[in-house]
Amino acid sequence: MKLIVIDTEDYTLTVQADNVSNAFAKAIIRNDDMLHATAYIIQGQENVSIQIVDAVDNRLINTFKNIASGEQTHPVIFENKDYIFDIIFKTKTETEPVIYNQLNDTKKSFIAREIDKNWLLTGAINYGNDIGKTELFIKYKSNGVSKNHIFSFEVFPIKLDYKNDFNELVKAINKEFEALVLDLLKKTFSGYKEGDKINNEITWWSVFGALYKDILSSAEIIINKPHNRLVKETRYNKAEKLKYFTPQLEELVAENRHNESKYYREEFKTLTIDTAENRFIKYALVNVLRKFVEIKHKLFNQTVYKTKLSTEFVEELNKIEERFSIINRNPLFKQIGEYKGMKQESLVLQKAGGYSKLFRAWIILKKGIDFLDGVNRIELKNIAQLYQIWCFLEIKNIVSEILDNKAPEEINLAEILVEGFTIQLRSGNKSRVSFKTNDGQEIEIFHELKFSNDDKKKEITRSHTVNQEPDITVRIKKNDLKEDYQLTYLFDAKYRLESDYKTDGLDSPTEDSINQMHRYRDAIFYTTENVNSKKEVIGGYVLFPGTGNINSIRDSYYYKSIEKINIGAFPLLPGDTKKDNNSIVKQFLSHIILNNQTSNILDRDVISQKGMEYEPTDASVLIGLTKSKEQQDYLFSGNKVIYHMPLVNKDGVPNDLDKIHDLKYFAPDIKGVNCYFKIASIDIKKRSDIFPNGPLRKESDELYYVFNLSDKTNLEKEIPSTQSRSKYFRYCKLSELFKLNNLSSAPII
Repeated sequence: MKLIVIDTEDYTLTVQADNVSNAFAKAIIRNDDMLHATAYIIQGQENVSIQIVDAVDNRLINTFKNIASGEQTHPVIFENKDYIFDIIFKTKTETEPVIYNQLNDTKKSFIAREIDKNWLLTGAINYGNDIGKTELFIKYKSNGVSKNHIFSFEVFPIKLDYKNDFNELVKAINKEFEALVLDLLKKTFSGYKEGDKINNEITWWSVFGALYKDILSSAEIIINKPHNRLVKETRYNKAEKLKYFTPQLEELVAENRHNESKYYREEFKTLTIDTAENRFIKYALVNVLRKFVEIKHKLFNQTVYKTKLSTEFVEELNKIEERFSIINRNPLFKQIGEYKGMKQESLVLQKAGGYSKLFRAWIILKKGIDFLDGVNRIELKNIAQLYQIWCFLEIKNIVSEILDNKAPEEINLAEILVEGFTIQLRSGNKSRVSFKTNDGQEIEIFHELKFSNDDKKKEITRSHTVNQEPDITVRIKKNDLKEDYQLTYLFDAKYRLESDYKTDGLDSPTEDSINQMHRYRDAIFYTTENVNSKKEVIGGYVLFPGTGNINSIRDSYYYKSIEKINIGAFPLLPGDTKKDNNSIVKQFLSHIILNNQTSNILDRDVISQKGMEYEPTDASVLIGLTKSKEQQDYLFSGNKVIYHMPLVNKDGVPNDLDKIHDLKYFAPDIKGVNCYFKIASIDIKKRSDIFPNGPLRKESDELYYVFNLSDKTNLEKEIPSTQSRSKYFRYCKLSELFKLNNLSSAPII
């Protein structure tokens, strides 16, 4: 299906693709005013005719309408679709035409053929998940004139509202990165104040201007003492000009002493300043000066600033420019080649005098320049990557909202990369964001945390098969169980829908995305030297860019499955119109963070093997008197000991143990409780049969409960005893034991 036809004096450009109607119908559901949402622009050509396939009643029809270059119209170029671009030249050109853009792959995708002395260029382009503005450059020479036309257009998303959702997504990410950069500034400059905004050139200069002076002073240090390294060089000389002799070379000269015209290969080492670090310094100084001149030009020439700039400030800017110019003209840089990037981290840039300060200032200044240029400008960006980063930041922000907008205890997201000199989101353990609740819970969030199968690594949570790397890992450490349980929930952000090419039905995640969550839960285990592998993951959930009202979402299979097996999906989208949709994720996270004890979560969410059931995770604790020294010495004499308690007390009242089989722990009351044991089993015996001999033996037919004990665990703080400790046994839940201020709070048996 032909979509666009552009006719110029020299050529006709045609864009066509299959099944665009379905993509258009899907996108128009999500995009407001999509019939006037984009423009197609030809630059460098005055006489041009543009035709685009028409849209009627929210669908594409097989007729064309004429539009002007730059006129607002509907999109026809979408993400993840194959488009064929044909350029047929009407006139003879003096050179082979070339079509290209910033990406080398685009140029390679076009094939040029000469037919009847005129050129035909054909190329297939699929923009994948890259959406936003892009350009195609058409370059050729005709009638002695070099021509360079630019075809500008936008690649539209199918699953997002382009002008609203996408803007909000990019804005949220840039806001987070801005905060990370300004956090660097606050740590660097003591005078920086919370709340400063980069909103114009003057404010920008007040925040970033000092960096120019740091760069200048560092550059002067480097020029006076540049980094150098030894390199091996080779030259050829006659015997009389040789300077460095090796035994082999001496022997060769001796053999050819009668041949005065012979040249000998001589290797030697010499110091050079043409290093990768010095190439970067040269590159950085040139770019910093260029941008400085641009900012200075704005400040000096915009009316709004002319009357506000002091003479001293103008002189300061002029002096800085002059110093930059002098440094850039230094003869040192004539010996240094072109910067082509770095393949590994450089200790020189990180630690060497002058270099480290300049490198850090460059990173911060570079990001500041990006802000000044407008980081929120829509350009060709990989929406799948942006969506994954946004989902991670959104989960972090939702957790903060649940905790009454509490700031993280620790946030370690930004990473400075040597190659490309950019700031990007960390991954793995380095990406940790942690929160602490008022009652002592800890919530950790990780970006792309890897669960390795490497036996040499010491991780206790790992995969025994292939490596697993979910996009988002949420760990909740509760304080209400003895094991210090860590509840792990995994999320994968998938910018794909099962309904991508359907125009009806509820948006849903793809089957392979759901299956991946099952694989995570089956593969990731908790393992230590003393503990056999145990399941680690409570649940896994897909985050996807789906729409729909809350009732339809709650009625979907992917939401209902969360209640049944804790595997499922949540729709998550940016923008105010999607808040009701996103509230489902917030409700879920609120439930597992605030409204549920660990015991309830484990009892409800951990599914037992067929024909079996798990023992209660928060079982009862018997608190028993241990008065005599003989009892106390015996109780702490070894790993396997017993505690005995009469079935009937001295008053003739039965010691009625409610749900005796729920008793899993015993805590001895020795003027207070400072530890507890695990109850391995419970028997009923005659008193005389409990201890066959020793100081604890007693001849009596009275029946006793006999608790076989093991695995003593010490409490962090002792629980004071009660005043009437001679009369009663007590019991409570294990989670309650940790919170008791004194034993009188525990129920009496």
